[in-house]
Amino acid sequence: MMRLRCAMADRATIDATLSRYYHAWTGNDPELYRTVWSERATFADPPSDDTPPPLGIENIVAAMAQVQARAASITYHEQYRWHCGHSVAVHSLVHMAFADEALAEVPLVHVFRMNDQGLIDKLEAFLDFAVVRMLQGERPAWMAGPPE
Repeated sequence: MMRLRCAMADRATIDATLSRYYHAWTGNDPELYRTVWSERATFADPPSDDTPPPLGIENIVAAMAQVQARAASITYHEQYRWHCGHSVAVHSLVHMAFADEALAEVPLVHVFRMNDQGLIDKLEAFLDFAVVRMLQGERPAWMAGPPE
């Protein structure tokens, strides 16, 4: 019996997708952001048992727009990246600048599940609002985090 094997995305393809993902956030570029997702993608930021993640590219782009609307700029400073086949975990320090000149540093872990074409099928973003550090100004009220 002959087994057919699907071509798997290589590390370079996956890393190129992740580079586009982070450039889209930093550049607030919804069109570039659309290029990183599979048609069946889900995105949970942060994951919750109570709220299902956005499903599909347009819902995910709308979720990005909601976050982007809260900040004047968002910059990712990658600290570590771990590859395990089609799964990738990335730890970043995210700097969020606000219109009132406040600046927050948000430790964030993304866990990506990629498809065979190197596009994102599933993304979960983990953050703990208790460890958000204000580098300048006052903490925005929405950064108090979800109720426990």
